[in-house]
Amino acid sequence: MTTATKASPDDPAVELNGHGLKRKKTATHSNIDTLLERLRTHGNPALHVTPDHQIELRSTDVPTPSPQEALVHVRCTGICGSDMHLWHRGAIGPLVVDRSCILGHEPSGVVLAVGSEVTNIQPGDRVAIEPGVPCRKCWLCDAGKYNLCEDVKFAGVCPSAGTIRRFIAHDARYLHKLPDSMTFAQGALVEPLSVVLHAIKQCKGSIGIGRPALICGAGPIGLCALAAAKATGAWPLVITDVDQSKLDFARQMFPGIGTYLVEMSKAPAQCSEEIRALYGCGPRKLETAGPSKTEYNAPSTVLECTGIESSVATAAYSCRRNGTVMVIGVGRSIMNNVPFMQLSLSEIELRFINRYSDTWPAGINALAGGQVMNLDALVTHTFPLEQAVEAMNLCADPATPSIKVQIVDDTEIEI
Repeated sequence: MTTATKASPDDPAVELNGHGLKRKKTATHSNIDTLLERLRTHGNPALHVTPDHQIELRSTDVPTPSPQEALVHVRCTGICGSDMHLWHRGAIGPLVVDRSCILGHEPSGVVLAVGSEVTNIQPGDRVAIEPGVPCRKCWLCDAGKYNLCEDVKFAGVCPSAGTIRRFIAHDARYLHKLPDSMTFAQGALVEPLSVVLHAIKQCKGSIGIGRPALICGAGPIGLCALAAAKATGAWPLVITDVDQSKLDFARQMFPGIGTYLVEMSKAPAQCSEEIRALYGCGPRKLETAGPSKTEYNAPSTVLECTGIESSVATAAYSCRRNGTVMVIGVGRSIMNNVPFMQLSLSEIELRFINRYSDTWPAGINALAGGQVMNLDALVTHTFPLEQAVEAMNLCADPATPSIKVQIVDDTEIEI
């Protein structure tokens, strides 16, 4: 990994921005071609996944930004569980790896150049990158539901190239400036946090101050959900997982929360009774829909962050009557064992999300300065871009516990 060095403050053609970037004051729209020629000397290594489940680092072209795009040096990209699914399974539901594709969609970086129509950012700006670029023409985009756009170009999902590479060209409307108080690592965490922020927004007020909530799954998304739920004032909070070490990590990160170790040998209904007991709920007779005098103590909102069928069922059984189960995790295409009658008789609202919309500004505000939440502890491992394959292998290795693995590029780039 190349270490960034500071330019001399006496050099009249350079100004320092405190982040290892040399920014020439004379950079303009007209010299993009010259810049691209110089950037090619750095190369553009990128992490590819293939239909036969192979991953490899390959050299790729440095992209030329369109008039609406910016050229960005990607300084950090987090590895997501969906990257692992695309590698190992070759698909996430209908999203299939049918050709070689570059992975990655949790990025932050530095703007190197902008297209002629870009006005919201300029070279040298540090940005968090929203990976989806919608068509902005369909009825869903018109309704503000651009996360549901059927013609979205989402980084890292075939055929759209992802961000585990040195240079990308990206629609400038989806680049969000980072304050000086935020690191690139924090900027890359805005993406997983955005998933949770979108989910909480869709809960329509069911989660809030003093209202009990349950989080299923203590992976990166589950821990982001726990942080966000705590930031809303929801309490008491309990998080579940099959891995005791992840629960220990959650307790260390959020003192005072409750935890529940899921034993896969137990049925969802049994797990739910034990979970509800942590909130002060007494036993129920689920088979006869018998009343419970302590029903009000149960979690009014369940944020299900695994996508695993048995966990979704546990969430449904655990939720308070007239509560909300928000399924955030991505699971199998078909689920056959969701407890319909429990949901129906209890008027529990079962909701789902797909990615996010209009969450980056809020995510940046929440992380800037650590006043609302601090997710730094999630990043357990960091690899240079040249070791991207090793980073993926670590994520796949159960013998090496990890939470969030990030791939960074500290190559010094002059613009």
